[in-house]
This record gives sequence, C-alpha cells and structure tokens, in this order.
Amino acid sequence: MKRAATGSAAKADGASTRERILDATLALFNDRAPDRVTTAEIARTVGINEGNLYYHFKTKEALLQALFERLEADAASFMNQAASNTETDPGIFSGFMRRWFSIVWDHRYIFRDLPGVIAIAPTLREPTRALSSGMRIVVEGALRQMTEARLIDVPDEDAPQLLANVWIVSNYWAVYLSLQEGVEELGEEHLDWGLRQVASLFRPYLSDVAKIELNAALGRPIVARKPAI
Repeated sequence: MKRAATGSAAKADGASTRERILDATLALFNDRAPDRVTTAEIARTVGINEGNLYYHFKTKEALLQALFERLEADAASFMNQAASNTETDPGIFSGFMRRWFSIVWDHRYIFRDLPGVIAIAPTLREPTRALSSGMRIVVEGALRQMTEARLIDVPDEDAPQLLANVWIVSNYWAVYLSLQEGVEELGEEHLDWGLRQVASLFRPYLSDVAKIELNAALGRPIVARKPAI
C-alpha cells in the first residue's frame, strides 16, 4: 500500500514539475522570442537542472508543442462558447472580442514570433493553420448574428474584406508593433492599442446602440492570466 502511495506521489510531483516548466517557458517566451531563450535559462527559472528538464521535454520543439496545446485548449473553449451563443445583446459580442484578445495576450509569443516558432517547431505549421481556419469561422458566425440582431450593417461586397482585416489585425497586431514600430517588450497598453485597431474596423458599420457598447468596452481593462512560476 505504501509503495502505491509513493508511486502516486511521484506521478503528482512529475506532473507538477511539468506544469511549472510550461509556466516558466510561457513567461520567458512571452517576454522574448523563443529563439532567445535557452533551455538552461528555463531550467534555472524553474529551479531544476537541465537533465530534469530534458526528462520532461527532450527538445525546445517539444516545449512549443505542449504550449500550443494550451493555446488550442483556450481557443477551443472560446470557440465553443461563441458558437453556442444565442444572445443578441451587444455586450456579448464586445465580450467575445475582449476574450479573444486576452487569449492572444496570454500566448502572445506565438502571434508575435510565428515565423521563428515554426522554424523551431515545423510540426506546428498545420495546427496553426487549422486554428486560424476555426477562428475565422467563429468571426463569420458572430458577424452573421450581429447582422441578424441589427447591431451591424455590412454591405455584401464589404464583408469578405472586413472579415479578412479583422482576422489579420486581431492576430498580428503584435507583429506589426514589433517590426514596424520597433516595440520589443509588449505591455498592456499595446494590448489596448490592438483592441482599438480591431474596433475601428467594425465602427463604421455598427448601429448606435452597438457603438455605445463598444466605447464602454474599450474603457474596461482586459484581464489576462498571469502564469505562476
């Protein structure tokens, strides 16, 4: 009986170490590009030796794959919530936009440094495309619901461009700030900047009621998770 209990404790400790490694790696990758973070630094941050790190993750690609699974889980939860929505209150849709931005913020390393991530973990190329396709379907569904609720009126000829631009800006605003503006360390003020860029795409088509809600939403801070290390 004691041996079984000891085995269970060891498994729990292993799982805990694995999660701490992922939390530390996410924080480091979010601060800097993955190719600027070494496995030695990750191990030191967690408080373990590199051998223990390699026991859980043989390569940096394995770390990125595990972190992408976290992003997939967050995105799947969001997509299921959005797809099952039947409410038409304008606050619901601004809430969806804020929720997606909080997910992008939590996993900003992949949106900011996607080419570098794929270079390290080429196995993530197709999963990222699949995630992108799934999110586009969600955006299309939300736009259709807003149209039916008369919260937005987008001419048919404008809809494809609006959808494409919303998707581009909501996912790659961090890349723009990094490459075009030279922003190396993203802060919450940059998250607010990105949200406002997406809002500006919708604003010309919104009803008066929806505009009021949008302005109110932009005045509220986005709460993002802070990983525990």
